[in-house]
Amino acid sequence: MGSHAISGNTLFVFCGSTDTSEDGTEYYFVGKNLYRCVKNNSSSLPESFLQLHVFICDSNDSLIYVGCHRSQAEELTKGFGALKSGQNHIFQILSAHFANGFRLNSPIELVRFRSFAAEDFGEKNVLTQEELKRYISACGTTYDGKVYAVSVDTKERIKELADEYFSNGAQVIFFAEFYAKNENRLFKASVVSEDMLIDILRKLFPKLSFTKTYFGYTDASVFVALVAEILRVWGDDVLLTYSQLAERLRYIPLDRIKSALGQNADFIWSSVGTFSHVSRIEITDEERQVICQAAVRKCNTRNYASITDLPFGEIEERNYELSITAIHNAVYRICLSNKFDKKGKIVAHKGEVFDALTIMKKYCRTIDTCSFDDLLNFERELTGVVNRRIPLEASNTVLLRLDKDTFVADRYVHFNTDAIDETIGVFVKGDYLPHKSFTTFGAFPDCGQAWNLFLFESYCRRFSRKFRFDTPSVNSRNVGAVIRTSCDMDYMEIMTDAVANADVLLKDIAVGKFLYESGYTGKRTTAKANEIIEKAKAIRKRGE
Repeated sequence: MGSHAISGNTLFVFCGSTDTSEDGTEYYFVGKNLYRCVKNNSSSLPESFLQLHVFICDSNDSLIYVGCHRSQAEELTKGFGALKSGQNHIFQILSAHFANGFRLNSPIELVRFRSFAAEDFGEKNVLTQEELKRYISACGTTYDGKVYAVSVDTKERIKELADEYFSNGAQVIFFAEFYAKNENRLFKASVVSEDMLIDILRKLFPKLSFTKTYFGYTDASVFVALVAEILRVWGDDVLLTYSQLAERLRYIPLDRIKSALGQNADFIWSSVGTFSHVSRIEITDEERQVICQAAVRKCNTRNYASITDLPFGEIEERNYELSITAIHNAVYRICLSNKFDKKGKIVAHKGEVFDALTIMKKYCRTIDTCSFDDLLNFERELTGVVNRRIPLEASNTVLLRLDKDTFVADRYVHFNTDAIDETIGVFVKGDYLPHKSFTTFGAFPDCGQAWNLFLFESYCRRFSRKFRFDTPSVNSRNVGAVIRTSCDMDYMEIMTDAVANADVLLKDIAVGKFLYESGYTGKRTTAKANEIIEKAKAIRKRGE
């Protein structure tokens, strides 16, 4: 059993807890040590909570139970002073005076304990420090170097709560949520932390599996356990919300539920906080075949298909509770996911490299002329949403922008690159100039279209040999700068240099206003203001 302080034939009054092995042998805990109990045939364990368990420790480290009528206990324990009522008195002292725990290795705590024992029960305690520490440890619950007065009733209530939840079919309880749901009650009962609760649960449920985050009737990974529990409570519902699932899964954290729904493709997002499951969506085998064949034909023709173009038949009507987004996602998951990849509303053969921007560029190469609304509508059909960034990036790469709303193919404009670059150089005296600083184009060579900031940006982006165009993000507000190709500064460095060399106060508001009014940014505030200010200060200091 290991070494310990109790020697053979020593009279010992036990105030601790017991455990019973599978073969029926009872073991008694004394401090941190475990002893096998050999019971005297003529006696039985006392039933009264106030009675003490009296043993003799034999040479084999077995505690021989010698009976415990109350009169015997009091006679045998006269030397124990204020602790003559044993476990009950110790527990009362811990509960009344050490709500935040008794520090086992603190001499000051021991002095306080003796003082409270004398004050509360009127007798001086004559136990040694080690004996007293051993008794206190045995009568409470030890956690993180402290002993707490966690009652038997509290432990029984913890077990009842867990048993009740498991009785309804639950397989797991997450420690964090169990403690959070019962925190007020547990904390008042001296269960002061989640880790302490875990220690108690391990003793209450020795046959269950324990992982880092949960315990129960499985030791599966967290993700597998979560999915199983969600499906267990789903029932016949077509749609369930986060809150509905949280009510059914009382001891699983809401963020865990959200994570499982978001990561498992079999859960179909329908609207904010609301999901369905593929098992609740009705699509016939014939419909699956028709949809798959249509996707194959479209992908073979143009390398992709928009899910909105596929023949849904009666799927939408039959699954009327689902949003159109849920219908699209369900059709992909059930009908296409084994052969196709999907990004947004675009599907393509597995392994094909595709995205909305690539497809939009390919579409722009087929265009002779179009409006900005035409590009936005194509994006909407392609992805189901309007982002603006994708149409602008695609058109900036492939088309020429005549004005805010009109895009044309290259053949509609004829640039004299050398002459135009020479003209730009007249305006750009240094390395760069804000786009909006070009307020007149009378000196620019004719190109077959009317010059303006939009056409000028297209030229600098795609045709100029001596200048390039940069901006914080693609936009329709003429925000950006015309920069010499010989200049290797990035846009952040351009803005910093402009601020450092301008007569502007190096404060957030002033710098934001300068960058906005000069045309470097599209907003009066910038998240990079502090970084720009610090670097501009350094530039000015070097120039002093």
